[in-house]
Amino acid sequence: MEDVIVHPQSQGMGTGVELVKELLQESKRFGLKIVTVSYEENKTKFYKACGFTAGTGGLWLSSK
Repeated sequence: MEDVIVHPQSQGMGTGVELVKELLQESKRFGLKIVTVSYEENKTKFYKACGFTAGTGGLWLSSK
């Protein structure tokens, strides 16, 4: 994933979270075990809503 952006008029409606969650499902279908994301600090809440958890060096999601 790179530069996932939702139009300002559509932000805050859950569209971005749904999109990222679908991309994460696709990563699981490809067998990825860990997904990392680089982000601006003010986007932490968004990525946590997508299922990422904070780790050193950014947020990450493990499909354990």
